[in-house]
Amino acid sequence: MPSKSQKGNQFQDWCAAWILKNSPGSVVHNQKAVAKTIKMRDPKTGQLVDRWVSQRNDIFGCIDLIWIRPDGYLTFIQATLDSGVGRKLAELKKIPWDVTRCAVEVWVKRDVGRVSIMKYTPGETLFPWAVILRGKYQAEAF
Repeated sequence: MPSKSQKGNQFQDWCAAWILKNSPGSVVHNQKAVAKTIKMRDPKTGQLVDRWVSQRNDIFGCIDLIWIRPDGYLTFIQATLDSGVGRKLAELKKIPWDVTRCAVEVWVKRDVGRVSIMKYTPGETLFPWAVILRGKYQAEAF
């Protein structure tokens, strides 16, 4: 069974692939966590051993994907499996986004075949923008 971080990476990969399929000519940078070895003392033997640890590697501490459309417009995306987006909003608020020059979105995997897309607004809130249902984009009804 995949770990939580593996599932998160799979979702990021899905988001990047979906964008490239549905927005021809776009470019997507998919930032991934990296792993490295560190020396630790084994609690049983007392010997120094190598252990793999992953490092958080989000862009600005909160962005997983950067999408550049063919017209040059930038969209910064936080892709998450976490349905509680309060922590994501707090991370986004730390960055001085100019949403007149770019879009900032949170893509949340809800159920099988359902992804909610929320936009970050100048009032520092997230509001429902669209849904991807079984691969098809649908604007939210407000």
